[in-house]
Amino acid sequence: MVLTDGEILKNIKSGNIVIDPFDTKYLNPNSVDLTLNRVCKIYDTDKLDCKKPNQTKTFAIPDDGFELQPGELYLYSCNERIGVKENICATVMGKSSLGRLGLDIHVCAGFIDTGFEGSLVLEMRVIKPLTIYPDQKICQVKFEYTVGKVLESYDEKSGSKYYNQSGVVESQMHKNF
Repeated sequence: MVLTDGEILKNIKSGNIVIDPFDTKYLNPNSVDLTLNRVCKIYDTDKLDCKKPNQTKTFAIPDDGFELQPGELYLYSCNERIGVKENICATVMGKSSLGRLGLDIHVCAGFIDTGFEGSLVLEMRVIKPLTIYPDQKICQVKFEYTVGKVLESYDEKSGSKYYNQSGVVESQMHKNF
């Protein structure tokens, strides 16, 4: 069951949903808009390896924007820290206005498990060159109630590599081997 703006606010007040910082101007009927942090990472090699940490380079979007290029994967975080507890899970989705400009804000990591808390990392790519700006609205998060008791939440599950992450965190797949 997707939460309405009223239910989202109720769950923020109770601490069941964490959005920090939170501004009601970003509240939508069934979601909350999140904004783009200026720090970015890109992989610093043409070949990546799942069994190894992959080298990245970090840079910041200047105030006058940064042009994303097709064929590159950009790892960005949102300015807001997100958390879902107890009977809530969430999904991060792109803004339709940005999709209409050819921007994908996540390759495949759009689901937020119950018990997750931390920075959301977006795996962004574009169809055509596109200039983006720090602090712009970049995505939205919808929240849903879960059915049944979660047996082991993300913060309790062994191997939860991204719990409490801060900023842009590149793939930790190598820790699975």
